Amino acid sequence: METVKIKHRTFEILERLSLDNFIATRKGKEYFVRQFDPLSDEGKELAYSLKKLASSGVKIPKLVLLDEKHGYAVSEIIVGEKMSDYLSHSDMTDNLYEQLFQNAYFAKYFHITLDYEPEHWCIYNNTLYYMRPLCILFKKEKDLIDRYIRLWFNTKELANYLANLGKKYDKSRLKDEYLTNKEIVLTICKYYR
Repeated sequence: METVKIKHRTFEILERLSLDNFIATRKGKEYFVRQFDPLSDEGKELAYSLKKLASSGVKIPKLVLLDEKHGYAVSEIIVGEKMSDYLSHSDMTDNLYEQLFQNAYFAKYFHITLDYEPEHWCIYNNTLYYMRPLCILFKKEKDLIDRYIRLWFNTKELANYLANLGKKYDKSRLKDEYLTNKEIVLTICKYYR
């Protein structure tokens, strides 16, 4: 089996997800490992983003090791269901909406732009986690409310989004446009800060 040494710790590679991402194990525990060019600024950007996300209150997988010298970032694996999969068969609960809007508030307060596409979020133990490690400065046009809110409700946009990802969606779950818009507005009024 292939191994990799990161900061004097040996990890056994279980599965390659892409050229620079893989699942590895050490002492019986699995980790997500991201490899990057050590000569680039990617390691510094990743460290900055993860620190900013963690301090903001946005739930993310914990960074376990960062080896900027050799170009490795090791983080916990959240073995949860992607929100795109969840939304293909279930409706959002009040608890999940509250967490989504709370993360949006934290991101806005800390001047961070998050990617609110459901594919980049995961649910584990009824907690919503953001799965993209890099963040950029806040841009109003990429805000949850202005751009992505309709992907979190049973809308035509969600059905098209899931179809583009190759996921099945029961279109009988779609409601009348008026009722959907009313639900969106009431949810925004309830949780938006």
